[in-house]
Amino acid sequence: MKKLLLLFFACTVYHLGHAQTTDSLDREKLLQYYQAQQYAEAAQYLQNFSKDSSDVNKVKQLAYANLMAGKLPEAKGFYLQLIKIDSNNFNAYKQLAKLESDPQSQSKKAYLVKANQLNATDAEVAAQLADLYFKNNLFSKADEILKPALNADNNNLLLLNVKMPLDMILKRNTEAIKTGKILIEANKNPSAHLLLQMASSYREIRDYKTAISYLEQAIKEGISPKIASYYGLLGDSYESMNQNKEAIEIYKKGLQFENNGSLYYNIALAYENKLNDKKNAINYYTQYLNSIKDPQKQRRHIAFIKNKIEELKR
Repeated sequence: MKKLLLLFFACTVYHLGHAQTTDSLDREKLLQYYQAQQYAEAAQYLQNFSKDSSDVNKVKQLAYANLMAGKLPEAKGFYLQLIKIDSNNFNAYKQLAKLESDPQSQSKKAYLVKANQLNATDAEVAAQLADLYFKNNLFSKADEILKPALNADNNNLLLLNVKMPLDMILKRNTEAIKTGKILIEANKNPSAHLLLQMASSYREIRDYKTAISYLEQAIKEGISPKIASYYGLLGDSYESMNQNKEAIEIYKKGLQFENNGSLYYNIALAYENKLNDKKNAINYYTQYLNSIKDPQKQRRHIAFIKNKIEELKR
């Protein structure tokens, strides 16, 4: 890939040099800037030469060099200049759309529309434009934009991520499921949102058993692995304010997400020391003992808890 990029730079610089021989542009020096990724220096070097603002190759290079150097306002200016002298430059419209900070701006839409007209099979442009139409409830337009791009690359993930919710809106649930399966296969850890979309699609075709499976996965995926510890901290905060019954309820809520031993222990302590409820204290100390995964490593602690349970029974 790196060799291909260098070849591209070499070819572009070659053409640029021939267009500006009167200005004594050193093509080798410019190529060295690109190879060293010194894009700001390359942009400055180019700027020092030809004053011909209608030179397509020069403007392309200036736009690219400034873009890669992170000088986005300057890059946008050169891309705007480029479409004035080359109104059918696909890459210029594509880059101008990317440089628009407002995702809903009319100018971004205009650039995407023009880029799509010039190249309807570019997946990145098609996905962005279709998504923009989708978010503005123009579902037929979104569908129209996706078709040629999908015909060219029917497994492109950018396109499929827009296609699935569109299929659902248009009641093409079987197609949505097919798309969803490709997306899940491509992602080792599919998002809760994608799993929920699958569940919704199966519900629409009345396959409730499969829908339940995806819903359970979505719930599991949507829960933070640290949520039990968060409830532990929340409950402890209530205990610190002497709101002990509230603390216990918070701890119990945490248990709905994870069979967490520390929560059982906190509940038992609260019942024993704060509410003087021996029966419930014994119950939760027992559940705490049952939750210990490696009894051999915690023999002393287990003996301590068992002794405490015996004392509470007296």
